[in-house]
Parts: sequence; structure tokens; C-alpha cells
Amino acid sequence: MKRVVFIGVFILVGSHVFCQNKITVMLEQIAKYEVYLSYLKKGYDIVNKGLTLIGDIKHGDFSLHKDYFNSLDNVNPQIKSDVKIAAMIAMQAEMLSGYKAYYKRFQAAGVFTDQEISYLYRVFSGVLDDVAEDMTELTQVITDGQLQMKDNERINRIDQLYTGMTGKYNFLYSFGDQVQLQGIQRQKELQETQRLQKMH
Repeated sequence: MKRVVFIGVFILVGSHVFCQNKITVMLEQIAKYEVYLSYLKKGYDIVNKGLTLIGDIKHGDFSLHKDYFNSLDNVNPQIKSDVKIAAMIAMQAEMLSGYKAYYKRFQAAGVFTDQEISYLYRVFSGVLDDVAEDMTELTQVITDGQLQMKDNERINRIDQLYTGMTGKYNFLYSFGDQVQLQGIQRQKELQETQRLQKMH
């Protein structure tokens, strides 16, 4: 009977010790889980703040790029008031009226063949077509929202167009004057021939 009581006490003490050990282990595990949970929460906060920061930086960077590209669409008012622009518009108008005056004179001179008149028309038309293309491009360069360019790029392009326009202007008037001179010379020769025919 002593054995039974001893075994019972042993079992009771053992189960008590076992339960106490089990409770201690469980309490340790809970403590570890709480520490782990606090680390997890800190990690989540760091990641969340980091992602928010990255988003803010990305959004700010995107806004900067957007502002930059929008600024390329808008033309600086000082560029729009460049004197070369007004000079090119005036040159185009002069070239149109000059072409009409030359062409009428050449047709009325009576010393050029139909083929020559047709050739003169093609030359003048070719120059004026090129001028019209230059003016279209100039309009795009100085109009908001047409081309994305920096200020210095717009200025350089206006300079190039101005140089090209000046060359076409000089060519048209030089060519027209040469043809006119040739027409005057032909008229003199024709008059001389008619005078000689009258004499004989």
C-alpha cells in the first residue's frame, strides 16, 4: 500500500512538475512570440515608411519630369519676340510680291519662249514652296504645345531658318534680276534687228 501511495504521490508530484514545466515552456514560448511579434511590427513599420518614402520620391521625381517636359512645350515670350521672326515674315511677303512682279514682266516682255516662262515659273514656285515649309516650321517652333524644345534649341532653329530664308530671298531677287537683265538685252537685240530690217 505504501508503494501505491508512493507511486501516486510520485505521479502527482511528477505530473505537477511536468505541468509546471509545461506551463514554464508555454510561458517562454509566449514571451518569445511577443518579442517576435514586436520585431515583426517594427519591421512592418520600417517597410511601410520606406515604401511611403519611395512613393513620395517617385511621385516627386515624376512631377519634376512632368514639369520639365511641360516647360519644353511652352515657348519663352522673349523668343516669340525675336526680330528675326518679323524679318522672315516680311521677307516672305516681299518674295511673294517680287515673284508676281517679275513673272508679269517676263510674260509681258515678249522675248521669252513658253518653255522659258514655264521654267521660270518652276524656279520661282520651288523657292516659294521652300519658303512656305520654313514658315510652317517657324510657326511650330514659336507656338506653345507644338514642339518640345529647350530655349536654346528654339533659338538655334530660328537662326537656321533665318539664314535659310535670307539665302532664298537673295537667290529669288538675284535670279529675277538676271532674267530681267537678259530680257532687256533680248529686247534691245530685237529692236536692233527690227531697225536693220527697216533699213533694208
